Amino acid sequence: MPTVILIHRLLPEPEKLLDMGVSLLLTAAAAFLLWQLAYLIVGRVEKWIGRAAGHAEGGEQRARTLGSIFRNLAVVLIVSGALVHALAVLGWDIRPLLAGAGILGVALGFGAQTLVRDVIAGFFILVENQYAVGDLIEVDGHAATVEDLTVRCTRLRDFNGYVHFVPNGEMKIVINRSRGWTRTAVDLPIAADENIDRALATCRAVVNGMNAEPAWKDRVLEPIDLWGIENLVGPEVMVRMILRARPGPDGPQTARELKRRLMAALAEAGIRSRTNREIVILPMPAGEPAGRAAELTSRRS
Repeated sequence: MPTVILIHRLLPEPEKLLDMGVSLLLTAAAAFLLWQLAYLIVGRVEKWIGRAAGHAEGGEQRARTLGSIFRNLAVVLIVSGALVHALAVLGWDIRPLLAGAGILGVALGFGAQTLVRDVIAGFFILVENQYAVGDLIEVDGHAATVEDLTVRCTRLRDFNGYVHFVPNGEMKIVINRSRGWTRTAVDLPIAADENIDRALATCRAVVNGMNAEPAWKDRVLEPIDLWGIENLVGPEVMVRMILRARPGPDGPQTARELKRRLMAALAEAGIRSRTNREIVILPMPAGEPAGRAAELTSRRS
């Protein structure tokens, strides 16, 4: 008899039980429809991000990563809402449960601040497209290529082949060397006692020759520009040339070829790039200390 009374207290009346079942079915159906709708919207957003990225390397991966984040977030929200509503339908007082969930969330937030910071930073890196896989970036003065990008960390490979795993929250200031265009300065030292106008004319002839060649003209975004004398470095005059190219090997290769032609043209014209220096070693005077002899040598030289 007590068992029957206990079961009777646990189970609601048949009319209420039927209403609960209908409400639970409607909740499950609504959650399923919301889940399908969320996946449809996220799929459209993912395709839009992929089209916006075009053929850029890493664009599809960025779209897939963002799509996965949005899908998981939608599932968590929909399932959590459906569970809370189902508990309310069953007659549970959900206010203490929500309060406990809030306290637990605050505790997890304090305990996992670094993880939360990394995830949020990674999300904004992906959304803002600050860098992508294949880009050459500079972090804390070190240049490396992005090999993988997730919500939590970025995998980099430097010039020596070393692999670096950097949490996204540590990406304070990032310099991206693979966007739009790059500018390269080519500085050529000329001896100060040479004819500077003749040296500039020789450099201008080399620059005009490279600008006229289709093989090198197509590698730069605009003709190579001869700026002229940039500064005086001791006994040399520094002549600067500027070229603007697309990110990649075009700029460095063009700069190397320009330097080679400039050195060859200066040598052919008999123009020195360095001032000759003579080192005179004088004998130590008799009876003079070593410090005094070094002072006399520096004065006489």
